[in-house]
Amino acid sequence: MLNFLGTGLLSSFAQTDPAELFDDYCADCHSIGEGDMKGPDLLGVERKYNEDWLIKFIRSAKTMISSGDKKAVDIWEKYNKSKMPDTNLSELEIKSLIQYIGNLNKNKVEVITSTPSNENKSSVSNSTNQKIENLNSKIDKYETELQNFEKKIDLILEYHKKSFSARITDEEINRGKELFEGDRPFTNNVPVCVTCHNTFKIDSLNWNPSAHDIAKVLSNRDNMEMSTIIINPSSNKMKEVLKDNKLTDDESFYITAFLQSIVKPGLKEHKKIPIKLILFIIVCILMFISFFDLIFTKIVKQKWLNITVCFVTAVFIGNTIIVNARNIGLSKGYTPIQPIKFSHKIHVKENKINCIFCHNSPEFSIESGIPSTNVCMNCHNKIKSGEMTGQFEINKIKKSFKNKKPIEWIKIHNLPDHVFFSHAQHVNVGKIECQTCHGAIDEMDITSQHASLSMGWCVKCHRESEVQFENNKYYSNHKELHNDLKLGKINNVTADKIGANDCAKCHY
Repeated sequence: MLNFLGTGLLSSFAQTDPAELFDDYCADCHSIGEGDMKGPDLLGVERKYNEDWLIKFIRSAKTMISSGDKKAVDIWEKYNKSKMPDTNLSELEIKSLIQYIGNLNKNKVEVITSTPSNENKSSVSNSTNQKIENLNSKIDKYETELQNFEKKIDLILEYHKKSFSARITDEEINRGKELFEGDRPFTNNVPVCVTCHNTFKIDSLNWNPSAHDIAKVLSNRDNMEMSTIIINPSSNKMKEVLKDNKLTDDESFYITAFLQSIVKPGLKEHKKIPIKLILFIIVCILMFISFFDLIFTKIVKQKWLNITVCFVTAVFIGNTIIVNARNIGLSKGYTPIQPIKFSHKIHVKENKINCIFCHNSPEFSIESGIPSTNVCMNCHNKIKSGEMTGQFEINKIKKSFKNKKPIEWIKIHNLPDHVFFSHAQHVNVGKIECQTCHGAIDEMDITSQHASLSMGWCVKCHRESEVQFENNKYYSNHKELHNDLKLGKINNVTADKIGANDCAKCHY
């Protein structure tokens, strides 16, 4: 029963909604019953051409035209040789799309035949009307049978959803973990999952989703449906990986059991050895032993040796305490794990997107502004797959937009509550580039805090940054300094000379 469901009945669950397929691939150039657009009206297309020809044409019209197919060439020439882009849809997805168009066409026919005009009555023969009525009755019959069949499938799925959850054992979870991490080989030489999908927390960026990411996305599905999606993934990357090597039903079930087991606990962390802490404790013990021997036991006859050890360890301990005390509250290098893997390098450097396009308020506001999902959808309404991340990360944006739930980005650059900082003052008035404070943000795949943002760091910057007087009305009340600068009486005017380092400027 498991094999039957895994390979047959449930294959439809992995397919994309045909209405979405039509909207994504057809609606820009074609209508149904509303006349020609850039391409032909699709009313009656499923009756005009056979299914095999339509599948080939939808998959790659360019190939059909290049091969000299007469029908394809005629359509191409009739519509001003407009290019129809190739698709990467599967045969099942194309068939569902054709069926969707056919159902819409059927509705169009019903409207025409139920309320015909006088002209239509005279032009349509009785035999044609009879054929249409027979066709409509057959379609109704098939639709009724399909609905009954779907109800039976739902009952079977509900039964297996309950029984599967009760049947998963620790042994099956462990087998799934061994398969996922490569400790147990797959039957058909399927690549090891952990090669791309990490099962532990990592500091570096892995563009592929982690095991926990996959588990969370599939957690709202029952085990049977999860197993089916794992065998027949919708992702183009996974389709390519599993093109020649398929998972067995048992293997997909074991992996499903493992993924279900990590939904709540999440990824584990590798145990890290606190080397600095251990070294600090050893030095403290060494200092204590040397000092104790120097004063009481006097085992080591050379007093200078104990004195040297005490001095060196005291310097080391004091320096460690001072350095760590100075860094309290500072977060240089802070790199939190964001809800979506976002690369400034790809967006800013490679795609030339200006910072102001996403962070749209630094020129006139205290805050720079975290972009809303609407801003992301300006581009990702059409860009649905990334070169590195595939569809997985972009689907998170689409889900946020669809559910009207904001993405919970984690703020990286945090200042103490008693510190006032204005982006407008620095960006608009001071003409400071983003990279001055944020570092080489256009080179970062993972965004992290570049500077310490300490008071000393800010004061130093004010002492070194020259005031931009040219075409800057903000500094109109500093005419004397501006004139002295023009006449060469002074070499430069830094921000601290016009009050940037006054306490009340930042602390109020």
